[in-house]
Amino acid sequence: MSQRPCLQPITINGLEIKNRIMRQAHGTEFGHGKIVDELIDYHVARAKGGVGLSVLEVSSVHPSSWIETVWSWDDSIVDGYRRLTDAVRPHGMRMFSQLWHGGHHWPSADGSPSWAPSAVPSPWGAVPVAMTKEQIGIIVDAFAQSAIWSREGGMDGIELHFGHGYLPSQFLSKTTNHRTDDYGGPFANRVRFMQEVARAVRGAVGADHPVGIRISDEFLDGGLSVDECVQAVRLLCDEGLIDFVDASSGSYYSVQQMLPTMDMPTRSMLPWSGPIAAAATVPTMVCGRFQGLDDIAQAPGDGVGGMVGLCRPMVADPQLITKTLAGEADRIRPCIACNQGCVAGILSPAHRMLCTVNRGVGLEGTLDEDLITPAASPPKVMVVGGAPAGMEAGRVAALRGARRLFVGAEPRLGGAINIAARAPKAQQIGDITAWMEREIYRLGVEVRTSSYVEAEDVLVEAPDVLIVATGSMPRMDGVHASAPGRPATGVDMSHVRSSNEIFDLDPATLGASALVLDDLGHYEAIGVAEHLVGAGLAVTYVTPLNAFAPKMEHPQRSAAALGRLRKGHAFSLRTRHRLAAIEAGRCEIHDLDADLAERVEADMVVLVSANRSNVELVEQLRALGEKAPEMRIVGDALAPRDLLVAITEGHMAGRTIE
Repeated sequence: MSQRPCLQPITINGLEIKNRIMRQAHGTEFGHGKIVDELIDYHVARAKGGVGLSVLEVSSVHPSSWIETVWSWDDSIVDGYRRLTDAVRPHGMRMFSQLWHGGHHWPSADGSPSWAPSAVPSPWGAVPVAMTKEQIGIIVDAFAQSAIWSREGGMDGIELHFGHGYLPSQFLSKTTNHRTDDYGGPFANRVRFMQEVARAVRGAVGADHPVGIRISDEFLDGGLSVDECVQAVRLLCDEGLIDFVDASSGSYYSVQQMLPTMDMPTRSMLPWSGPIAAAATVPTMVCGRFQGLDDIAQAPGDGVGGMVGLCRPMVADPQLITKTLAGEADRIRPCIACNQGCVAGILSPAHRMLCTVNRGVGLEGTLDEDLITPAASPPKVMVVGGAPAGMEAGRVAALRGARRLFVGAEPRLGGAINIAARAPKAQQIGDITAWMEREIYRLGVEVRTSSYVEAEDVLVEAPDVLIVATGSMPRMDGVHASAPGRPATGVDMSHVRSSNEIFDLDPATLGASALVLDDLGHYEAIGVAEHLVGAGLAVTYVTPLNAFAPKMEHPQRSAAALGRLRKGHAFSLRTRHRLAAIEAGRCEIHDLDADLAERVEADMVVLVSANRSNVELVEQLRALGEKAPEMRIVGDALAPRDLLVAITEGHMAGRTIE
């Protein structure tokens, strides 16, 4: 194990880093501009896990680019840096700051328009003001001053964010730089802003302090290319301005390339990030969508970089490195690359990074699993339900030392995840329930599958605490959330199916056409549609929602899925439509705005709508009154929702037993 290249030390401008595992900068928004205790605890947990280098999330250098990660535009940041570095240093992890300006992506702190090289709208539609030369000078100076505060705060190095379509990248890209002065036009002019920032920062912190860049192509036709990134890297290296290069890929024109999900294979970024890293004459870091140490074992030796970025997998499990080195790789809680907690959490009402599979993220000071202790008087816990909420409840109750019994009605654990993992591009979601199952058995939980539980069975077992995680089932009544008083007719016909059934059907029986009704906007209907188009059916996708799978927009999965569905397939999308009637071989759908009717062919109809909670056991026990044990209802048994909520509720139910 110790001979893995990624575990060998590396030196960057005199700074020794104990191994070649880097955690790339990523937004958490825990502190909404400040370095708070939650952010420090988050990094300490990863430092304890053996990381060599972590780069703090973007620090905005000037109020003209307002984002709720970290603000480094005044000297109040110095104290935050000091508290962070003091906390992680005893564990041997190095910390770099990441200095940043978002350009046309983010407005100013006072709400005025964003600053950018040219008045080119951002991918989000905001139109910036074209920067004057005076404003360019202000931002160059702001980078330098922020660099001084970073060094004063004890940060070990500085990464200048020149990639992902932010301000320096906008200057370099012909797509966003339409200037006619000495900052626009030929490459030598477009790279000038990067050079001036790098020179100013180097002059501010001195020759002995590690300074480097993060850089990426735009992954956009006609946009900033890998070749131009290579030119910029060589130029900055030749001038001696940088000590390392952190190579990535993608921009906000191609978010899935920048934040790849389970739809994409591991190492999928390397064809773009690799050549950028290979152009450097200084130590490099490279992003690739790596899942763990085994996945990156060859990376430092195949010409793509000296260090390897490992981010979301160590959000999911801070102990990834230590568990691997202990020969317990099968105990690593897997990242399922869903983006529903990390990326979407920031964009959700929670407005902070979460993790679908790890309840403790951002709350390590109170909910880190290292803090779980056995209950003073461990109760007998009975968990009914073998889906994620129940599995997590049983696992955590076992960590608390409970005498426990786990009962699932189905032949195998996993619940609806076993079905979801059969959808195209969704297999990785099953990794989390496979891990839970291994942990449950490792912890000695008594498991009974293929066992239907009624109230009398609970009374016989006489648990101190009953956790009900019986899940939910598809509702097949044709009711739309948008028009509950006008359910579709014909739902009892034999060719009408649920998403639970569709993957078990013989492809020869599916017919030539299908209608998929999506009343949820999640991934469930996407998986069904991809399965059907893959079987050769012409698919009409009907949804009363305003857009295709809107709940998958923030996780960055809807656009890629729609592209796959439309490419080479007979696929038709009808937004703001409801299913009115199902007939033999066809369906009638209605436009929600004008109620205009349209008939479409459909040999097969699949209804994806809100499920019904399985509440029979709960109702039976409530009827018993005081005879019933203490009962906690979690996951879909309480109300049908998603995987993140199910795992969260299961975790807390198991954690709080007494």
